[in-house]
Amino acid sequence: MKCKNCSSTMPESVYFCPSCGHISDETQFKNQDIAKTYEQKMISIVEGLRQQQHIHVDWNSTADRYTKVMEQLQFILELPEFKNNADNLLQRINIFFDRCRKPEFHVAFIGTVKAGKSTLINALLGQNLASTSVTPETAVLTKFRHSEGSDYVNVEFYNEAEWSQLWSSISDNADVFKEEYKTLKGEAKRPDWIGHAPIHKEVSHDELEKEVEQWTSSKKVEHYFVKEVEIGLRDFNVPKSVVFVDTPGLDDAVQYRSNVTRAYLDRANAVIACVKASDSMTGHELNTLYRIFTNTSNPAKVHVVGTQWDTLNNPQDGWAEQKQEWVKYLSQSNCYGSSEFAQQNIIHAAAHINNLVRDYEKLSEDERWNLTSIAFKFKIRESELEQKLDVLEELSNIANVRHKVDEIVAKGEEYRFKDIEKSYAALQEDIRKYFVEIKTDQDELLQTANENIETIRAKFEKAKKDLDDLQKYRQQLTNTLKLVSEDTSKRIEALSKELGRIVK
Repeated sequence: MKCKNCSSTMPESVYFCPSCGHISDETQFKNQDIAKTYEQKMISIVEGLRQQQHIHVDWNSTADRYTKVMEQLQFILELPEFKNNADNLLQRINIFFDRCRKPEFHVAFIGTVKAGKSTLINALLGQNLASTSVTPETAVLTKFRHSEGSDYVNVEFYNEAEWSQLWSSISDNADVFKEEYKTLKGEAKRPDWIGHAPIHKEVSHDELEKEVEQWTSSKKVEHYFVKEVEIGLRDFNVPKSVVFVDTPGLDDAVQYRSNVTRAYLDRANAVIACVKASDSMTGHELNTLYRIFTNTSNPAKVHVVGTQWDTLNNPQDGWAEQKQEWVKYLSQSNCYGSSEFAQQNIIHAAAHINNLVRDYEKLSEDERWNLTSIAFKFKIRESELEQKLDVLEELSNIANVRHKVDEIVAKGEEYRFKDIEKSYAALQEDIRKYFVEIKTDQDELLQTANENIETIRAKFEKAKKDLDDLQKYRQQLTNTLKLVSEDTSKRIEALSKELGRIVK
């Protein structure tokens, strides 16, 4: 079928030409005025699509093609007719754009508050950069990546709208957050930082920890207003496209920060899920892990780390028993799919031990006593501690965790593109369902409207008939009353005459 306006070929079943927006066949419409109104709207939409500015994706031609399609779908979904009900789809499209336009491979460290995410990251980085302050928990989305030049810190701040959402999401049990905010005179400092322009600062390696602490430590008032921190490391031995992400806790007392982590599950290309080795697989942890597996195209990219392994009463035997319990839950088809696969990807770690051993020469007296206490659990006496630091480092299992992460990173390009393909297919299907649902709703509405019209017409006809019957009955009653009146008058007249005769 050819369009009469632009001569392009189009399907037989369409009302408007996809290429120009003009009506394909005027005879399909009973009301030409309405048809012309919709034709002008379709012409406007087609012209808007034609003028869309495409942001080119140069690292992969297929990703570029996918992006162009999604840009057009985004334009349509943002039309007033659809936008109010398409928030979730539009959010997912923006995440898709981020994946395609930024050729990055994000390894997200996710878990509950105080599960040891930051300590584990510090062990993998080789220095203490991720915040491990006691209270409050990791509150800032913190990214670590390779820097081609100097070490640097980038800081982004909340705007007014974001801060308002964060503040309104503070739960009733966030007493520590509120008290420290008050103690540090946060409200007085708020105007200085909310909406502040991003900060970029290059620093020497020796100054890096102090600079990061300023923006991430709960003891610094600035930390409350920081939305995201990116740390560039010259000595970070990973490809420049790889980003480690330390996320806020999933059960943070500030719901806004927990939501940041939940949203990041959809963006991450690989996940290191941190669960305390001493914890049972409760519903909370399981729900988190199930969502992680649901949002990944390949379970091989998910590693579950039993953190703080050394806190078990009997770490070696206790972990063997605990791990089997975790394997039982995570070998299901919606997770690893087999017990063998789960066995491979569930590992333990004692990052705190690794970090104490790494920094042994700089440890304070309290920190050395802490390490000595831990060593005693493994039957290492204080007198032989220095000679057996390598044993403790091996027990921490960080080398094994690092090896697992390196395996993931080595396949980053492959994993990243598969994520894009999966995300694109899922978005296409969900957008198709969205418009099918709209069409179904509209058809049902029209059917209901037609049914209502018929019902109203039937009621009108019945009311008209009832009125006609009432009028007929009224006329009959009037005639009857007239006859009765006439008969009564005649009887009275005859009676009067009879009475007159009797009286005479």
